[in-house]
Amino acid sequence: MAQGKKAQTGSGPKPARERKPVVDRRIQPPPGTRQSVAAARQTNAASNRVQLRIGIVAVVLIAAVVVIGLVMNKQQNAAPVTDHPTSTASTATVDAGIVTVTGPGAPKLTLDFYEDGICPACQDFEGQYGQQVMKAVDEGKLTVRYHFMNFLDAESASKTYSTRVAAAFECVAAIPAAEQPKGLFLNFHTRMFTSGTKPAENGSADLSNSDIAAIATKLGAPASASSCISSGANVDQAKKTADQAKVTLQAATPSGQEIATPAVVKDGAVLNLNSTKWLTDLLT
Repeated sequence: MAQGKKAQTGSGPKPARERKPVVDRRIQPPPGTRQSVAAARQTNAASNRVQLRIGIVAVVLIAAVVVIGLVMNKQQNAAPVTDHPTSTASTATVDAGIVTVTGPGAPKLTLDFYEDGICPACQDFEGQYGQQVMKAVDEGKLTVRYHFMNFLDAESASKTYSTRVAAAFECVAAIPAAEQPKGLFLNFHTRMFTSGTKPAENGSADLSNSDIAAIATKLGAPASASSCISSGANVDQAKKTADQAKVTLQAATPSGQEIATPAVVKDGAVLNLNSTKWLTDLLT
């Protein structure tokens, strides 16, 4: 019998092995995360820019409100003397440094005014009531006694201006009646409180005696008054008058209150000037 052939083993091509996929084992962000982070950063940056702009606008608006408020307050409170009418009928005398200004006849109302020559509030007072005072004096309705103080000397550039201008007022009031032009004192007084003439409190400069004398001369004061002002002849008297004015004003001021200028005293008591009609009411 023929023998059968053995089956062939171990010969011929082997089947290819199936390769497993390579897996990247690094942590990968979820799909779309990178885009989300970038978008969030852009949103935050935009939000920060908006907030910065809002902050800048807010600061600018606050600054504008403050500036406007200061300007409006200044405009409301300041009453600078400009183009004041002149007195034509008043006369002035001086006794122990107190200047008395009166008009024709026998005025029924007498008031005491306390002022400091460099006092800003006194300038405002003159701007608001000076014309009315001048008119009432010229019409024979009012007599005013001026008490000039010097407690703001230290606030002037020369450290002596309040005293020196008080002395100048006394020089003008001391002009003999025959040589004193009608209205001279009130016109000089008004000019010395006019914006552009009155030095600023805590300013860098004020007026010399010669400057003050030149103003008085221009308004009609004779050479004797000009010389009195230029030489400072009444400065010592003005100091004494100012010291006495502090005493009398303190006596007229309610207990516990500090004295201040301007002040108006009637019958030994300081008047309340909060109402703008105080003088009108007194004259009627």
